[in-house]
Amino acid sequence: MIEGVTVNTIKGITTLYNQDFKYYKNFKPIEWSDIETWGFKECNCATSDYINTYFNQERFYDNLEYMENANEVLDELRDHFNIKIVSMGYSPNLKGKDIWIKKNIPYAEFIGVNFKEYEDKSHIDMSGGILIDDSAGNLVTSNASVKICYGCTYLWNEDWQGKRCWNWYEIKNYLTNLID
Repeated sequence: MIEGVTVNTIKGITTLYNQDFKYYKNFKPIEWSDIETWGFKECNCATSDYINTYFNQERFYDNLEYMENANEVLDELRDHFNIKIVSMGYSPNLKGKDIWIKKNIPYAEFIGVNFKEYEDKSHIDMSGGILIDDSAGNLVTSNASVKICYGCTYLWNEDWQGKRCWNWYEIKNYLTNLID
């Protein structure tokens, strides 16, 4: 629950792409809201392998921004919930996330799931817990008691039929009602 849920990863990637490719012949600036594909195909000057290297770079983490209101809502929710961040990636990416989370959300426990070993988060026991994710695949395979699809509709979550919260205030309201 970090990329696309807690932090605006798409904006981080498009910012780096725009910096790196601005002098290329076929370059056109990409806004984060222009991205609709998992592999950032809209970033036409870069290969998907090149885009994936961004996830392992310190400058990517240095410029990450929270999704709107995520920081303040998480800070409030920690009084009622044990916050754990389960996120997928490869080893360098997971190390970067761990460092970023320890620095920025020190009250949260980070659980990294390596793509080399797992294709989703289903091996993490979330029974009795709440999963907030932007991937329908992770939501479907999880054993979490409460599952919330976060944010905009993308190809990777358009088939989700369960609860969807469009922003962090909706998450806060929904979860607050669960504890009342």
